[in-house]
Amino acid sequence: MSEAQATFAPESILGLSKSAKKQWELGQVRLIAAGTLADDGTLQRSSDADATWQVSIRSIEKEASFSPALPAQVITLVAGDFVELTVDGEQHGLEPLRPLKFTTDAPVEASQPTEELLTVYVAADPQKVRPTVRIVELSKKREQHLFDGQLGILLQGSAALLLGEDQQPVNLRDTVAGSDAREPRISGRGVMAVVSFDLV
Repeated sequence: MSEAQATFAPESILGLSKSAKKQWELGQVRLIAAGTLADDGTLQRSSDADATWQVSIRSIEKEASFSPALPAQVITLVAGDFVELTVDGEQHGLEPLRPLKFTTDAPVEASQPTEELLTVYVAADPQKVRPTVRIVELSKKREQHLFDGQLGILLQGSAALLLGEDQQPVNLRDTVAGSDAREPRISGRGVMAVVSFDLV
């Protein structure tokens, strides 16, 4: 695998429509990206077996429990109004655009939703990677920069990826990889989830 293939190039947009639908315990899942975090802080592609982090879009359609993909998790409700998660016997309300962060190896229980929900699901190996999710409001006046170790997922509205003088449209729930060297910027109106991975 070449270096270009191993890293997530900032000039390429990870389209949600290109990811295959699979099932998980609560509904459907589309894997956006999975890999490792290099010593220089860049995101590297890897097989699922070797991945120390992953990002996916997952639906919650029923009451059930699920086993964590990796122990450190951040779940953000991006469509729908509310669901309750029970983590290690403690109940947490998952509210729209409010990332819920926890670490557990035990199954997590979800309550019965009143409608189909969509979440951004981030998971990582807490021994190697620290995940965070920040919800940002996009503005045409102030561009959102994405750096090494970051992925930006468009949750609402419309946006464009700017690389130098080049511009590409970003569709709803598409993902852009960050880069210190190429300095990708996002311009638009809407809401974006900025997923960051840092070395422990």
